[in-house]
Amino acid sequence: MKFHTRIIALCFTAAIGLLTEIGNAQESLAPIAAHAKLQNARPAAFHLNDSTQTQSSRQKVSIGGAFLRSAFIPGWGQRATGAHTAARNFFVAEAGLWLGVISFNVRGNWLKDDYRLLASEHAQVEAHDKSDKYFVDVGNYTNIDEYNQTRLQRRDVASLYDPATHYWQWDSEANRNRFADLRLRSDRAFSRSELFVAAILANHIISGIHAAWLARRQNTNESPSPEGTASSPQFGVASFGNEIRFMAQVKF
Repeated sequence: MKFHTRIIALCFTAAIGLLTEIGNAQESLAPIAAHAKLQNARPAAFHLNDSTQTQSSRQKVSIGGAFLRSAFIPGWGQRATGAHTAARNFFVAEAGLWLGVISFNVRGNWLKDDYRLLASEHAQVEAHDKSDKYFVDVGNYTNIDEYNQTRLQRRDVASLYDPATHYWQWDSEANRNRFADLRLRSDRAFSRSELFVAAILANHIISGIHAAWLARRQNTNESPSPEGTASSPQFGVASFGNEIRFMAQVKF
């Protein structure tokens, strides 16, 4: 019994000694662990990206992109490059030209309806499905017989009209002259409409060239950074033991 009691006492003493040594070892390793933790600590970095630090500038547009924009809608490319006054001028010109096209087309059609109605009432003309050349001849000759006789004298048989389908006979010279005047005014209105269409095409081309020139000038005047990015300042702070360190870094 005494032997067993002595063995238990020795084991208990050894266990207490082992626990004491482990505690001492942990205390001795604590500074090393703390130092390693400080070495691995990374400073908390933050970026200053608010609007006060960014430079507001117009968005760059490629030369081809500016040309295509304004060639499609005059003034679009100018607006993309920041030239708002030029954009407004080209857009207003485009709107005015289209207004001219519409106005002269409407006027031409009104006059066309008027002279066809006049021919129906005063020359017994069946206006349906008749060509423009036919109405030119109606205005130049008093009746179909006069016209056909003139064609036969010139041996132009192919241009003869069939009296059954293309008959006309003016009731007075005054009405024929009035008809001819309305027809000429209608033709002039359509011709002016075509001139406005040509001006619209010219406006598209000129606007495209001007927008491309603006984009080229803008890209030439604004020199980008070597990597094509703006400066990006970074600031950081970290604590090392009893020290507090502030850091600043600027990338270009």
